Amino acid sequence: MTEAARARTATVLERLAQQWGTAPVTPRELGHRAGLAPAEADGVVPTVLALAGAFGVLREEPAQDGATTVAVISPQAAYFLRSLAAYLRSDHTILDNWERAVIEAGPYTDGQVLAGPQLLHLAESRRLTLDTDAEPLREVDVVQVVVKVRHRGRGARAQYLLQYDERARQYQLPGGHVRSSDGDRRAAAVRELEEELAGYVHRPDRDVLTELGTIEAVQPSRTFGAVTAYRVVLFHLKTDAERLLLGPGARWVAADRLFDPDFRLGHATLNVTALSRLNDMLPGGLQGLPLSVPEPLTRTVRELLRERPWEAVGLAIGVIGVVVSLIPLLL
Repeated sequence: MTEAARARTATVLERLAQQWGTAPVTPRELGHRAGLAPAEADGVVPTVLALAGAFGVLREEPAQDGATTVAVISPQAAYFLRSLAAYLRSDHTILDNWERAVIEAGPYTDGQVLAGPQLLHLAESRRLTLDTDAEPLREVDVVQVVVKVRHRGRGARAQYLLQYDERARQYQLPGGHVRSSDGDRRAAAVRELEEELAGYVHRPDRDVLTELGTIEAVQPSRTFGAVTAYRVVLFHLKTDAERLLLGPGARWVAADRLFDPDFRLGHATLNVTALSRLNDMLPGGLQGLPLSVPEPLTRTVRELLRERPWEAVGLAIGVIGVVVSLIPLLL
């Protein structure tokens, strides 16, 4: 946009802001008050009004002659229009950091809420709330793998493997986007397992991936902010491997915590939208799925430290106390 175009738009916004507390005005009259020629006003003013209206700051009213007039709804709305005009007259931008690929949960700092993708996520979340059939801005094919086990010392409760997504800052099933280089969705699931499970190499003679179904979900992306149509193909892993080694971002979650909206792993939430719908779709739900590993697993020391850090600290202090108490007896 040229400097002259920014100046014209800023002037229209300023004159529009001045309408607060006065009679509504027609677009042609608003253009006249902004110093625009009629032909120029017919091209500029409707565009400015359409953009301003998207922010909810205007009210349309019919005039006696059938023309449409506009009014500013509040003094706060008028200040907002004047603020937009001030930005247009300066070399500054309202939003920045559009390269940011992480969406935060509130409360927000100034830097977070004024990051472009963060505001986009808030706007898109509202758009989807207002219209559950809102058109997605992007489509994504995803594969996810259900890994179900039992651990020794945990009774009969089944547990499911979740992997931390650094970009979305949420825990979700192992998996990810289908790449153009993947032969098919099953190949994508194998690739994701080999990337996310430490030392795992898929062996067709030992490992079975069973397709469970396809779930379609529309929700704002935690990475890009835009309303996204996800097509999620879910698989179930069954293996004769003696153990499954986990990477640093993996956690086991008990079945009774899996769909609890208040449950957190640290400060991170769980993204289990597709898994929840699969649970409703499967006969017998997830409970009817066989275990991925036939024998109960033994948790590693690292897993114990991660799951119960304070108990581990207490145990360590206890061991140190016993050692210290034995020293005088050995001297």
